[in-house]
Amino acid sequence: MYFLTNPLVQLALSYFDQLPTPAVQQEDSFFSTFGPGNLLQATDRPFERFRDYEDLLQMLQSRNPQKYERVHKGTPFFFLAWTAFDIRNYEKTLYYLDAAISEDVRNAGNDWINRPGALFLRLTTQPHVAERVIRRIRQLLSVQISRFNAISGLAPISIDLFIDKFIVRLMQTPSTRTIISALYVFLLEANERLTELRLKSTQGSSLGPVIAHLFSGGLIFESLLKYLYPTKNSGDPVKTLRQVFQTNTFVSDFGTGMQTSADSLRDILDAATDNTLITAFCTASKLRNTTGHNLVWDNIFGSISNYEILVHQILNALLYLIEKKFIR
Repeated sequence: MYFLTNPLVQLALSYFDQLPTPAVQQEDSFFSTFGPGNLLQATDRPFERFRDYEDLLQMLQSRNPQKYERVHKGTPFFFLAWTAFDIRNYEKTLYYLDAAISEDVRNAGNDWINRPGALFLRLTTQPHVAERVIRRIRQLLSVQISRFNAISGLAPISIDLFIDKFIVRLMQTPSTRTIISALYVFLLEANERLTELRLKSTQGSSLGPVIAHLFSGGLIFESLLKYLYPTKNSGDPVKTLRQVFQTNTFVSDFGTGMQTSADSLRDILDAATDNTLITAFCTASKLRNTTGHNLVWDNIFGSISNYEILVHQILNALLYLIEKKFIR
């Protein structure tokens, strides 16, 4: 371990043995005492901090699995999320953030919504220990909402309205919290993929991360659609995007003409000629189905603007859907 020396580890294990459960305040105090914490205004050895938290939890779990399950672990899970962000491992960030929220739901009752994990998901910056991280996600979301407002022709959406009407509603259950987490990861990783495309070898590089990212965006779109339109006209559960688009409720909301397949990425890009709702829905759907079956596709990303076009189309699809079904 890095911050926790062997004597400190032994002391932590001794305190853990004596720790009564349930005793949330004492448990929080335990993790505050023996966890390495993180810096408010700067990044400092995030990998080492992250590893110490994970290693400490693994030692506690190994020492007494039953007690580990009972102990309130909201504090270490939150710090794991925060330090994972600092090492730019965004999937772990949102995984541990959701774990922290789940711990708070289990231990804090109705007050879980005011705990740090939930405030993070709601992008509440003040007062919050991880304000610098939240501001980063909030800024990325604000940019995309502003871009959408400029091209949608609809009444403008504010980020606060987006949070109040959409985020707060979906964060009530673990399954729908996953959609929010995935959206934040998609926004964060879009910048990572753009950087990789700028720095690629002149001989080309693997498209795997790019394809996986576009697929994840299409999957978020599909997941949100299935949440809103869970059953076919017969009452059976929907299984595919095509089935969603054929439901009477979807047709009543958005009409017909949604396409869900394409032969190549080039075909998808060439069809993304405007910022209309139907183009966004078709592009996101075709990316979901096309990239979900193969990592080897035509390389259309010699110009990184092509990648940005597809990312924006996915976000357009999500924002059109959210505007219609959650905000207005």
